[in-house]
Amino acid sequence: MADPVPVAMAQGSSCWGCFQSLIDIHMNLATVLPLLDIKYWQTVVDYKLKDLEGYEDKSIVVGFYEGMARTEEDVHLLKTMRDKCKILIAFGSCSCFGGIPGLANFSDIEKCYDTKYRENKTFSGGKVPSENIPKIMPVVKPNTDYVEFDIFLPGCPPTSSLILTAVTALLEGKPIELPPHTVCHYCDREKKETPVERIKRPYEGIADPDRCLLEQGYVCVGASTWGLCEGQCVNKGATCRGCFGPPPPIMADHGAASMSMLGTYAPLETAEIQEQVPDPLGMFYRFDYATSHLGRMRIKREEAKK
Repeated sequence: MADPVPVAMAQGSSCWGCFQSLIDIHMNLATVLPLLDIKYWQTVVDYKLKDLEGYEDKSIVVGFYEGMARTEEDVHLLKTMRDKCKILIAFGSCSCFGGIPGLANFSDIEKCYDTKYRENKTFSGGKVPSENIPKIMPVVKPNTDYVEFDIFLPGCPPTSSLILTAVTALLEGKPIELPPHTVCHYCDREKKETPVERIKRPYEGIADPDRCLLEQGYVCVGASTWGLCEGQCVNKGATCRGCFGPPPPIMADHGAASMSMLGTYAPLETAEIQEQVPDPLGMFYRFDYATSHLGRMRIKREEAKK
């Protein structure tokens, strides 16, 4: 058996769902775990930040960084991982694009505090905590603003098959080859290129199980989304929400592409589309607002305050 590969798993601000998906490779763990020499994984093993900081630079072969950088501590951890790891992987859509938490950029930090603490009926005291916690950054910047990544594995979360493929390739010293196709490439539904007469909410009516969901009026962004999921949702009857972000080059504006796609299929008046899509921000920028053109404008406005 080959010597175990030194790896580090670091978590910024996130739900921890991506690392939990690592467990979803099930019995393959018995094959993978003996090949890993885990040097740092603060949410699973009792490592401290000082342990990671104590390693020599580039002494860890592979690093996985989950989550976005919402706090100063996150930023420090991210930069430390870049220093210590030869290969750094953006693991999950929060790490790749800012994820769902990046939607908080649509509001300034004080409004976020109001929602989370001051006006939250389930939070006792109504005050913003300030003791024994890291400073919160005023805006969510993409992790790529702080460090360079070698590999991007998006998804909310990445699929177990994608994780197994990537981890196996890394451990064997092989390049990770990710197909560039969109979700539509993997969709089994029939496409007739018929225009959309009305945009429907997901709960409206009963969709034809054999027809393209978008052509039936349901907002499915599979045409603009990287298909590393291999179409799992659309082939089970659910619309694509876009959690894998845009196909390579992945830092393109996924939301703008998704809206353009909808406009192509739905030749409706602007007012009609606005009425039928009540939450365009959450619909088209759910996972990657921070990396979009609009998100960049918001970040620049925040930086201008300084």
